[in-house]
Amino acid sequence: MDERCWPLPIKSGQCSDRVSAMDDNIYNLNLDYLILAHELIQSGRIQQAMASLGLTPEAVNILSTMPVAQLKALARSDVLSFAPRFPVSSWPSFLRNDPVGNEPFEQRARRLRMFLGKPGFKT
Repeated sequence: MDERCWPLPIKSGQCSDRVSAMDDNIYNLNLDYLILAHELIQSGRIQQAMASLGLTPEAVNILSTMPVAQLKALARSDVLSFAPRFPVSSWPSFLRNDPVGNEPFEQRARRLRMFLGKPGFKT
């Protein structure tokens, strides 16, 4: 990170566009996660929401009653609403500096889903 852009947040100046883009990216990640969780819960797939998204029973109870407007407000926080759950054993394969063309995106996504769905997978 450019040290001239630290500490965050920056309201204006040479780094404000990057900060704004980062805020938008966090918002979009949070909103996608929260909407998916909400939809799984509302459709009765609570166990899938808990296993796939790492939701606790308390989070399920809270999200089940939240309207979309509140989900959007929660997504606006400056931090991720969830913790990425990558098993340490899979990091080398995803962090390798292989050229992107070696493995199509869809194939990498399938491998990632396979790792996330392993029994005994710890968060």
